[in-house]
Parts: sequence; C-alpha cells; structure tokens
Amino acid sequence: MIDYTASEAEIAFVLKHIGRPDRLPDWSDDLADDLIPALGKFINAEISPLDLIGDEVGAKLEDGRVKMPPEMVAAYDRYRQAGWTGLTAPEDFGGQELPHIFGAVLADMLAGACISYEMVLSLAQGCIRTLTACGSDDQKARYLPQLISGEWMASMCLTEPDAGSDLGLIKTIATRDEDGYALSGAKIFISGGDHDYTDNVLHLVLARTPDAPAGVRGLSLFACPATLPDGTRNTVQTVRIEEKMGMHGSPTCQMAFDGARAELLGTIGQGLAAMFTMMNAERLDVSLQAVGQMDAAFQRSRSHASARRQGTTAGETAMITQHGDVQRMLLDIYAHTMGCRAMVYRTFVDMDLGADQGLLDILTPTCKAFATDAVNIVSSQAVQIHGGYGFCKEYRVEQIMRDARIMAIYEGTNGVLATGLARRAIRTNNGAAADAFAELVSTGPTSMELADAIEDWRASTTAMQNGTDIGPAVTDYMRLTGLVYFGRVWADLETVADHAPEPALLRAAASHVRARLLPEASLLRRRVEVSEPTHAAEIFAL
Repeated sequence: MIDYTASEAEIAFVLKHIGRPDRLPDWSDDLADDLIPALGKFINAEISPLDLIGDEVGAKLEDGRVKMPPEMVAAYDRYRQAGWTGLTAPEDFGGQELPHIFGAVLADMLAGACISYEMVLSLAQGCIRTLTACGSDDQKARYLPQLISGEWMASMCLTEPDAGSDLGLIKTIATRDEDGYALSGAKIFISGGDHDYTDNVLHLVLARTPDAPAGVRGLSLFACPATLPDGTRNTVQTVRIEEKMGMHGSPTCQMAFDGARAELLGTIGQGLAAMFTMMNAERLDVSLQAVGQMDAAFQRSRSHASARRQGTTAGETAMITQHGDVQRMLLDIYAHTMGCRAMVYRTFVDMDLGADQGLLDILTPTCKAFATDAVNIVSSQAVQIHGGYGFCKEYRVEQIMRDARIMAIYEGTNGVLATGLARRAIRTNNGAAADAFAELVSTGPTSMELADAIEDWRASTTAMQNGTDIGPAVTDYMRLTGLVYFGRVWADLETVADHAPEPALLRAAASHVRARLLPEASLLRRRVEVSEPTHAAEIFAL
C-alpha cells in the first residue's frame, strides 16, 4: 500500500516541452522550476495521507450539516494559509494571477494525491472564473476576495431530479422582490454543497424567473451564499448526502432552496452561457482528475510488479514485469497518463493564449471524454496487474476504479459530449473549427501510423458533417478525435525523449502508441462510415 508521490519531473517535462508555456507573455521558467517542487512537497506531506481517510471515513451528515474528517479540515486550513487557493486568481482581489497552467499542475497533483479533496477544491476556482467573467464590479468586490483567500468555497447547482443532461427541464424558480431574488426548488448531485472546511459556501444556481420561456433560454444564473452578510444562515438545507461507489471524501448533496436569498449574475436568460464559463473549466479539471488517478495507478502498479515474482523465465522465478501481458498493461497506463497530461496542458496554454473558441469547443470535450474513458480502462488494468491482491482494499487500486468511475458521467456524460461534438462543434462556420483541429494534429513530426489515423479522422469528419441520423457513431467519432490528438502529442513527446526523466520508458511507450493504440483509428472509421440508425428506442421501450 503506497501513497501517491507527486510526479514532479514528469509534470515539468510535459509542461515545458508539450504545453509550451513559453508562448505565454511574461512566462518564467525559473518560477516554474521553483513552484513545481514546492507544490510537490506540500502535496506529498499534507494531501496524500488524506486519501485513505477520505475513502474510509468520508463525509457525514450530522444535524443537517456535513462534517468532514478533522484531518481533512486541518489540512485545508494549511492549504489556504499557504496561498494555494489564489494561485491563478486576479491580483486585484488578492490572488497571485499566475498563468492558469499552474492551476492545472496543482490540480494534476491534487487529483493523484486525493481525488475527493481535489473535486471540492476545484469548484471555487471555477466560481472565481465565472465571477470574473460575468459578475458586476460590486459582486467581484464582495465575493472574489473571500473565494481567493479560501475563506469561502463554492458549489455549482445545476442538476435536478428531472433535469440531468437536459438542463432545459430545470424547475427551480427565482422570484424577484425588493431585496433581490428568492430561490425555491431542489437540486441534486451537488458536489461540495455543504461541509465544514469553511464557514460559507457560495452556490452558483441555475434557475428560471416565473415569466421565463421554457427551455435553456429561460435560465438565469444566481449567486446564493449559504451564510448571509448579517451572519444568519440562508434558507438552503442539505437534505441528504449520497452513499456513493467512490469519492467518499467528496460530499455529494441533495439541496433544498426554500426562498433562499440570491442575486442575479449577468443578465436574465443568459444563465447557461455564464455557467459554461465554469463548466468548461470543470471539464478540463475532470480531465486532470483522470490524469492524476492514472498516475497513481501507474505508481502502484509499477511498484507492485517490480517486486512480484510469478512464473519462470530461463529456468528461474520471473519478475512479473518479464511477462509480455504485464508489460503491455504497464505501457498502456503510462502512455495514457503522459499523453492525456500533454493533451490537457497544451489545451490550457492555448486557452490562455486566446485560441479560437470553435477549436476549444472541440479540444475541451475531447480531452474530457478521452481521459475519463482512459482512466476507467487503465484502473482496471492496474487491478489486473496486482492479480488477486488488486481485488483487495489494502492495495488501493480498487479504490481508483471506484473513485474514477464517475468521471465519464459528471460535467457532461461522455455520450452527450460526443453528440455535441458530432452535431455542432465540427459543423459550426462551415467546419472551420474542424479544419483548425486538422491543422493542429497535422503540424509536427508525423509517423506513418499517425498520418493514417489523421486520414481516418478526416474521412470520418466528412461522414459526420454530411450525416443526418448518425446514431451510435458519435461515440466512435469522439474516440477517434481523442485518439488523433493523443497521437499528435505522443509524436511530439517522442521527439524530445532525450529530455524525459526516463528516456527509455518514454520511447517504449511511444512505440507502444504507434504499434498498438493508433491502429484502432481504422476500425473507428469503419464504424462511423457504416453507422445506421438502430431503431433501438422502439426495441427497448417497455
């Protein structure tokens, strides 16, 4: 049983050579060289030991309030005092205003160390971005300093019992009065909806006014603090916390708003657009959650495999790393960890550089879907490498399977994201964003395998753009889009292998990607091109 150790050298390598933050104005390599070890030192000492506590003790609902394990609360206070909560936040409101890629590095390490901790902490960062983008000057002055200092945390209140992926069905009502707005309704699956890390949680709530039109155009965004300025509690109640498969240290709350005091953020009817500032940040954050958990899976699997003897080679007991199947799985885990990290880091830097929104509308869901599908595959491989021990809690790889399973579901299920990619993102402006993506993945050294995969993607894109009833092929197309972006960053990684922390391992993984992973593109293309409606809705109807 081992705790995660921050992969400082691998993170620094991917950041420098693939993320290429030197493209950013005022970038400092010296600052990165100082900051990454400082983050790693804090994460290893303060956060990694919390992972087991969060899983075994978890959040508890007592007398209507959520209580966290005291060790996690104490660690948060040290985290806040160290200034990590304001790392990338606006300097005018108390933050350090460092490039957002540093926030990605922090999230990567936090997710590997204790995923349920990272989940709750990330919400304040998304809220800060949303307030910065759409809050009034007065709202920024009142809310941002508390969030940036870590005195407050935040939650994102979208989902309702009858409104999951279809947010147009939201029923929560915001009624205007002389003091602002009163919110009434129920929200479910609210991560970090209540806890005792801080005295206050700022809820960002999607709701509709009584005269609003139906559907998403009737939604507005509201700021609803759990504790009001006079110190009294707002009329927001935590009805229950979910008993979940994993992430036991992240309280997932059912919330009741009973005339809760709130104020409008942005303009009426523009709530979903405002919330998507937070949603897009959270989708990249979920990608990093997957990366962190894959990193933990690789560390534990490699440690176990390098000490475990089973079978024989040349007449003597063999290390299981000598068996081809174990080598395959270890290379799979490493390749997906490093490749997905590179995809997300590059996207973060491109976002900070003001990349075309149409291109980001392809890159963001692609990173999220590809990385979260990958973590579900490689966490299973980590259990397999451990054999029977992997099925036992003591070795802590089954926990990765449990914790990671939600990632393909929340912040937009991967199937919904795939539908949005195929039906909207690649068709906008006569396919301009798809053309920009094609240029991105085609720029740089290109192996025969990657060139073939790109050609498969181009042909599949044409089929998707021309199709009307594309059915189940959207998932294949999303997988293919992720695979070519993954292949692109791996081609770039291979060219700088001499600078990697373990050059031989990186080259072996690059060869693995070319030989075993990229050839899947041709199969995905065939699935896209021959896809037909299944009429399964009628088949499955009761």
